[in-house]
Amino acid sequence: MAVAWLICMLAFLNGRAQQNEKPTEPTTFSISQASMYYPHYSRLGRFQKEIALSQIYLPFDWLETAAQVPLLQFHGLVGITKRISIDTRLSSLVVANQISIGPRLQHEFGRFSISGGYDVGYAFGALTEFGFNSSLSNWNNYPNLSVGFRWNDIAFTLKGELNYVTSFSTSQGDNTINRNADFYNGYTIGLYIEQRLWKHHVLIVALKNSYSRYHFMAWPAFSTFNRFYDIPELYLGLMLGKNR
Repeated sequence: MAVAWLICMLAFLNGRAQQNEKPTEPTTFSISQASMYYPHYSRLGRFQKEIALSQIYLPFDWLETAAQVPLLQFHGLVGITKRISIDTRLSSLVVANQISIGPRLQHEFGRFSISGGYDVGYAFGALTEFGFNSSLSNWNNYPNLSVGFRWNDIAFTLKGELNYVTSFSTSQGDNTINRNADFYNGYTIGLYIEQRLWKHHVLIVALKNSYSRYHFMAWPAFSTFNRFYDIPELYLGLMLGKNR
């Protein structure tokens, strides 16, 4: 409910900002260039940044409760060449965190665009409250593909990614469990919608679904449940400042 209320408020502010905008005010805004997810050409040193909240609905079997906590994310995109950029992300829930980085190769043709990438993520966390004394560290690999379409000041991007875990280590007190063998952890499909909110600020709303055995947010349950689950996600992001 809180996320839905926030979306309604942002839409209201967007309408007010457009009403107050002077008709004669020149604009150089381009949704393709302001986008975080729509694949677009860049330049060396160009830095785009976004802050976001993800409401991830983890399986009831894992948590044994309906309580859900949003995940805070900071997302950055750095241009290397016209067609290559580096994507970075920090996701944090205090007790569960992940840092990822990876290249993007993109191409635009008319209103459409496409990109391919490969991210490497390091997840870590610790739980020392409520009688627990556990910790986690693991490496994830995310090959991904995105297809975009733009219409006026709105960009639509469909992104799919696979997830392979290359190492997994957990500790329970003095006992440590290591899994160095690779295993396939499923896939994620997401639809991202990006729209100008005001000036060069862009609102990002996405609906995602993962089909996975494991999610780093619920790592203490991994040793208990070993099958694939659908994990839906509502994503809400905001571009920070004018792109450089």
